[in-house]
Amino acid sequence: MAAVNEERLQATERLRRELAALTATAEHPTGVCMVTATPKGEIKALHLHPALLTQGARAVGQVVTETVRLATNAAVQTSFNRMALALGDGVAIDVESITGDSPFRATWNPVVPPKAPAEEAVPERRQRAPQIENPDDDAFFDNPSWLR
Repeated sequence: MAAVNEERLQATERLRRELAALTATAEHPTGVCMVTATPKGEIKALHLHPALLTQGARAVGQVVTETVRLATNAAVQTSFNRMALALGDGVAIDVESITGDSPFRATWNPVVPPKAPAEEAVPERRQRAPQIENPDDDAFFDNPSWLR
């Protein structure tokens, strides 16, 4: 019994160290920013495309903030996944019920706004050509002498 408890303690300590070192990298949907962050939101790396810098301070701040959120959410999701692998789905579900839904379950893509549906051009309605009844269509079958 003591050996089982020791194994659990070692596994818990290993999981704690793994979660403490965990990071995730996310790229902004526009491709102008890439961030590596921890589940706590600490920024470990930040890469900006030069084109972003020409858009002004407000745009840079917004893109960086959104990308940090994406990277943090990815890191939190990865920590949920690792915890579920190490401790089982039951414990992960219990933790999620306390802390709230994991980021990717709560929203599948928090940055990219839904695209407005494009206006569809109404197809031009063409009128059918009137069908003219041809009285000779059934003439062959109307004459019994032809059926022999």
